[in-house]
Amino acid sequence: MPERRADRIRSLADRRGSLANRDVAGALGVSAATAHRLLQALVTSGVLQRVGRGSAARYRLRPIQRRFRLAGLEEDRAWREIADAVARIRPLAPDEARSLRYAATEVINNAVEHAEGARARVEVEFGAAGTTTTRVHDDGIGVFRRICRDFGIASPQDAIVQLEKGKLTSDPERHSGEGLFFSSKAVARFRLESQGVAWLVDNLVGDSAVAESPVRRGTRVTLEVVRGKTPRLEDVFRRHADPETLRFTKTRTTVKLGVLGTGLVSRSEARRLTAGLAKFTHVTLDFSGVEVVGQGFCDEVFRVFARAHPAIELEPVGMNDAVAFMVARARAG
Repeated sequence: MPERRADRIRSLADRRGSLANRDVAGALGVSAATAHRLLQALVTSGVLQRVGRGSAARYRLRPIQRRFRLAGLEEDRAWREIADAVARIRPLAPDEARSLRYAATEVINNAVEHAEGARARVEVEFGAAGTTTTRVHDDGIGVFRRICRDFGIASPQDAIVQLEKGKLTSDPERHSGEGLFFSSKAVARFRLESQGVAWLVDNLVGDSAVAESPVRRGTRVTLEVVRGKTPRLEDVFRRHADPETLRFTKTRTTVKLGVLGTGLVSRSEARRLTAGLAKFTHVTLDFSGVEVVGQGFCDEVFRVFARAHPAIELEPVGMNDAVAFMVARARAG
């Protein structure tokens, strides 16, 4: 098949999501028989997938699926195999490919070194509006169960509160604890699922949330890159680094992740929020979505913790009037 025709058909499938034989015939100005032959060649080469039969058949960009044994797996080689297939089906812009490579190799490495499992499955799907979705699913212990076990944390939700801050590692000699943190920031959307719980990060709107998940066994991580909207990896690192030392010193924690009811009122909730924050010099506390905070909670964060760590700048943002009043009152105290 002439390369120009193949590229035109692939691009058409990319834009529309799926194609019928008549769509190709009309776009290329060829007969139905020629269009069928061109489509079949792309199916055979692994670029397109046929769904349905006969006149109802439609063609879409073929999803990629690979299975790996975790023992001895090298994450860069595993991802190179997948990235080569992605480049043939939907080439990504250099910045998007770099961000996805970083996040995907970090996630695969976590499966190899921390999942305590035997196998992982990697899938890539090509959706509408230039969205490329990568899923890595291992059969291990489950990320939240592992964190709860290693750090004495009570629940998956509490594990997410700590994981979102960054620098959470049980092996500081070999790992910085930054991998999942920066992976969650390097793509347009990030989803981490295990034990029926999901941590969702939407970098397109700047939000983070906890939700239910159908994933009960192992860990599944979903990475979405969106054409023209994926963060640049350099910008992600720069946003959280000290401009002089380039060290990871700035973090942002979404306060609502720790909310079990309608608000945060207790000192124990405050201590869970501030756990691990002493590793940073600038902490943005995002109160978006939090309706109520109590005196004890605010006093523990903005007086007790702040006085114990005077070198740490606490920056509360996203506050409604009631929350802003309680924070100001605690700081005045």
